[in-house]
Amino acid sequence: MTVESVFWESFLILSPRYNLLIENLKCFAALNLTSYQSTITPRAPEANVFGNERHWDNWLCKYRESLETLIVDIETPSNLTAQERSAIQARLSSANMVVYRCSPSEAVNRNQVAQLAEQFGLVNPTHNLFAADDGLSEIEVKANGHSSQYIPYTNRALNWHTDGYYRSHKNPVRAMLLHCVRPAETGGSLEAIDARALYGLLHQQDHRFTEALRMPDVMWIPENQAHGANREASLGPVFFFENDCLQMRYTARKHNVVWKNTSLISEAKDALEEYLEDPSIRFRYQLQAGEGLLSANIPHRREPFFDSDDRAGRLIYRGRYAQPISTEA
Repeated sequence: MTVESVFWESFLILSPRYNLLIENLKCFAALNLTSYQSTITPRAPEANVFGNERHWDNWLCKYRESLETLIVDIETPSNLTAQERSAIQARLSSANMVVYRCSPSEAVNRNQVAQLAEQFGLVNPTHNLFAADDGLSEIEVKANGHSSQYIPYTNRALNWHTDGYYRSHKNPVRAMLLHCVRPAETGGSLEAIDARALYGLLHQQDHRFTEALRMPDVMWIPENQAHGANREASLGPVFFFENDCLQMRYTARKHNVVWKNTSLISEAKDALEEYLEDPSIRFRYQLQAGEGLLSANIPHRREPFFDSDDRAGRLIYRGRYAQPISTEA
């Protein structure tokens, strides 16, 4: 048999497989790869921690300890000292959140709140339907108007959610700030959990859970055109990695959210809800005047509260940011 005949015989055998490969590559190229990035196993430091049991146990132990020391006292929010900045950065690194406490509390205005955020790379808050011109929203009870139809502007409980969960994971809220101007007379405590703790616990329980919740079509939020919201529907993952960092997009609400209907996703969702109720990984705190929570966009919730008619009610400045928090010195 000549070399030429061997070549053509091999070509005829491999040709169908070659054609199939070409067709598959064409289909793959036609996909919007950005929307599927969350299905790819990330080569990130955080992902390496989740995949290593010893490293994960060490991280979780340190995280739980850090929840006891999240408060940092500051003097001038618009101009932090090097020591104050370092203390805030340390807590952000260990728990993705920090509570700052201004002294004196009554001297803090919204400009100083914005300047505090700017020192961590957070500028130009993302505008939403009820935000002021500077991008900060005033979260207080509204008896009338369109905002009164949204739970944050009532005294009712707010269930677990990440801010802007209805946005596309391609353009998420990456950081947030909640500054207390006036606390409620009673109630109104917040609870928050680092998304990394939730992801790691789910991954250790069953790696299929985290894979399922990273699927690009796991959670769908319908559009909202009411009262000028002009918000498009969004379909995306719960967990996704972006620039080597874990991000989360989640709501515990039962209405206006549709979950992909598979038994695995249902199991993963149930497990996530159980971990959200684990007190050992939850930070609970009632913000007082002049205090604020600065964090990555981690899941959080608010308990119901009460204000009497003879005093000014609870008022929180809220900033949402497309930029991630900078923890570099």
